[in-house]
Amino acid sequence: MHQTERSNGTIRGVHRGQSSFRNMAGLMIILLLTLLVSACGNNTNTGANEKAAASTDASGSAQGNNSSQTEAAETLTIKHAYGETKAPTHPKRVAVIGLEDITLSLGVPMVYAYGFDGYYLEDKLKELGIPLSGTADMKPNLEAILAAKPDLILLQQYFTDQSGYDELSKIAPTVPYAPDDWKSSITEIGKITGLEDKAQAVIQANEDKIKQAKETIVSAVGTDKTVVYMRPSDKDLQVFFPSFAPLIYEKLGLHPDASVEELKKAATDDWGINTSLEKLPSITADYVFAMYGGSISTKEEFDKEAAATTEVEKLGLWKAMPAVKQNHVFKVSARSWMSSGPIAEGNVIDDVVAAVTGSK
Repeated sequence: MHQTERSNGTIRGVHRGQSSFRNMAGLMIILLLTLLVSACGNNTNTGANEKAAASTDASGSAQGNNSSQTEAAETLTIKHAYGETKAPTHPKRVAVIGLEDITLSLGVPMVYAYGFDGYYLEDKLKELGIPLSGTADMKPNLEAILAAKPDLILLQQYFTDQSGYDELSKIAPTVPYAPDDWKSSITEIGKITGLEDKAQAVIQANEDKIKQAKETIVSAVGTDKTVVYMRPSDKDLQVFFPSFAPLIYEKLGLHPDASVEELKKAATDDWGINTSLEKLPSITADYVFAMYGGSISTKEEFDKEAAATTEVEKLGLWKAMPAVKQNHVFKVSARSWMSSGPIAEGNVIDDVVAAVTGSK
């Protein structure tokens, strides 16, 4: 019969052929050593296994945390008018519907945009080779957007409703923004797209432009000139109030005409008032900006509306305005003046400076 012993990783046999005390003692010693070595080995393995398990748990936990942190870093949860969206940060393919002014200013990688003949951003979008909707219809072209394979959709909130948002969300994470405050929107979009610094640079450039424009206007005509911003038609007259257009009435060195305050007394809304053409003679502003068309009018629609309003200019009521007598009535396009974003606002600033300083 053989007894085995593990030594240096090999197995060797021990013969029990003698009965002497010495041999018996030797065997006993070997047996004791075997038991001690085995016990030590088991203890060592147990400790190693415990350490390995602890290491695995720690590693797994760390990997889990890293995974969660990575996921959090790669998405941004945004609450909005239609619910909540987990939007990818640093998107590579963005479909834009009505927020092109902001995304162009930021340099967002667009694969689809709203645009058509006569849209004030059409040329800029075409220069970049961005596929356009091709129509003034605000209803999103779901097939075209799907074909663009976006990883994010940025939506002007008023272009659709809840059901329209839900349809877009089936294509890609969709985030809507109201156009009321482009500076807030560009800041938020900058966070999503990883362009926060660029967003702040755009805002600063806008503020610098306003400051320079005010200095130019005040230097040219002084600090006491008044203004009215309106939309005339052959049927009625819209007059906009400072709450709707603070850029025109407050930020460029001009002031609301006294007629604006009088009209506000009869108004039920804070944006402005729909009133009669009979009010034209009460407008005594030094400068009048008369807006024509709609913000998303096609070129044909705009030209048609602008042509129709020439009939208003033949009226004695129109000619009674001091601004008409001084040749200080300036026609402006709603395509920029009723749009929201740094490019549109820059166009408005340029129009006002050119008009007031006589370079238009």
